[in-house]
Amino acid sequence: MSKKALDYNLNRPFSSSGVSLSFIFKDNILVFSVLTVLVFGLFMLYSASGQSESMVIRQSVYVGLGFMGMLFIAQINPNSYQNILMNLYWIGLIMLIYVLIFPDDSHITRRWIDLGLFSFQPSEVIRLILPLSVAAFLTRKELKPKYSDWLISLVAVLLVSFLIFQQPDLGTSLIVFTSGFLPIFLTGFPLFIIILALSLMGILSPVIYAGLSMYQQQRIITLFDPNADPLGTGWNIAQSKTAIGSGGFFGKGYLSGTQSQLDFIPESHSDFIFAVIAEELGLIGISLLFLAYSVIIYRIFFIAFRSETIFGRLASASIGFVFLIFILINVSMVVGIIPVVGVPLPLVSQGGTSLATHLLAFGFVLSVKRKSGW
Repeated sequence: MSKKALDYNLNRPFSSSGVSLSFIFKDNILVFSVLTVLVFGLFMLYSASGQSESMVIRQSVYVGLGFMGMLFIAQINPNSYQNILMNLYWIGLIMLIYVLIFPDDSHITRRWIDLGLFSFQPSEVIRLILPLSVAAFLTRKELKPKYSDWLISLVAVLLVSFLIFQQPDLGTSLIVFTSGFLPIFLTGFPLFIIILALSLMGILSPVIYAGLSMYQQQRIITLFDPNADPLGTGWNIAQSKTAIGSGGFFGKGYLSGTQSQLDFIPESHSDFIFAVIAEELGLIGISLLFLAYSVIIYRIFFIAFRSETIFGRLASASIGFVFLIFILINVSMVVGIIPVVGVPLPLVSQGGTSLATHLLAFGFVLSVKRKSGW
């Protein structure tokens, strides 16, 4: 072997069968961090679900399919499907209209589409489609968006948010609106309009509150006074706080939580799995999870910052902000800072649609880095 070939083999990234891992993954740090959280999530799901092997196996299938989808999308040039992403909005809109006209009778709320082998929530899918579609629309020209572009985007975001609100799902509709508004804000949307809109909402808050359904009003009341309905809407928050506080620094040990293993925490395998982590693994476990989350978010924003296209920069940054917001909302909900809105902990909570959606979004971010060529 020549000296030149030897130097090449010593300096290139680890590879198997002549295929570089960096060529496949493109960002080993991001992929490894995502895998770490996914594996951690499967272990915690086993504990939070009452040691249900079937639930863990089903979640593992979604992990495998989502991870393969992430790697597949990572190999594609993002510019080649910018127009496709822009028009995916219409598919998401059709799905949201479909669940209102033909609701799935096997679920309490009109949020699901049943395809036989599996069912999914269109509102979970639209969380990814909407910011990418808006980003693709606003960057279709190499010019700063006009007011007409912002207006069209706002109408599109408000429309899907309203359809989700009609399911009814106020919490998800607000989150979807936020995810869709992020690329609009990041393209330089006037700040004074945002302040004006927030001020107007504050003035009209009594009217908005009066228009909410009874259970939505009760959740807001419970936020300010958890003892107002301790056996109803206040039960989840009270039990989750007890679990988090009892975990202490080191936790009670894996599979040894009392609140979680004795089913005191409702939805412990989905929305309130953070309370299970805090009780069994304590502050150390939470800190390690937040560290892995921080690495993922840092890599996403780093890739967005170094993207060579406006579309890649805007879409990746939007994905990073959406991922961060989901984490903040779930944790804030579990500790009682905000009302219960039914947002899963990303990559950890049970739920195939949400998990696969996040993984596909990361695949897009990896494809942006591939296009940047670094």
